[in-house]
Amino acid sequence: MSVEHTILSILSFWPSTGYDIKSEFEHKAAGLFWGMSYGSIYPKLKKLEEEGFIYPIEQEEDGRKKKLYELTPKGWEEFENWLQLPPAYPVIKDELFMKMATWHDDMDFSILIGHLQKRKEETEDLLNFVKEWPTNGYSYVSRTAMLSIRYAKIRLEAELKWIEESIYALENDDLPNGQDPNQNTEKLLERRRKAINGEKET
Repeated sequence: MSVEHTILSILSFWPSTGYDIKSEFEHKAAGLFWGMSYGSIYPKLKKLEEEGFIYPIEQEEDGRKKKLYELTPKGWEEFENWLQLPPAYPVIKDELFMKMATWHDDMDFSILIGHLQKRKEETEDLLNFVKEWPTNGYSYVSRTAMLSIRYAKIRLEAELKWIEESIYALENDDLPNGQDPNQNTEKLLERRRKAINGEKET
């Protein structure tokens, strides 16, 4: 999903300023749907305008002029063609998973438990937002969008269950069996200990 297509998607809701679009990218649950780094919105808007996908509308509000952007016929066509293309499978980039995958026995599990407890707080906060989103009185949520919000709710609830199970396993030394056919755990710890002690690998 390109930044440009996401901008066209936002503008399909209603004409918006650059600030309005940026706000949609940055609201609390945005990472669940379009977890991307957008940089500056305005060069993308300029590019879309130059290519004929959007056009500016000047509007006065409280005595101040502001510039909104609207889709052109070409913009609507591009947006709807994009909707009909099969979506790419999502790429997950989660720092917590990487840390859990590489945690080793020389490190204190209580620190990892702390990471999980922090994630639990963040996930609970996000879940509350998602639950209230469709009835907050100001957000536009279409009927099909309700299906994706339902997915987000289920996903966050499952994450909370997983966090609780993981914390229990770490606190009670009840971790599941892993797989280590080449004794990599022992080799990793030996390499680490030699490095800490100033010994070089031969």
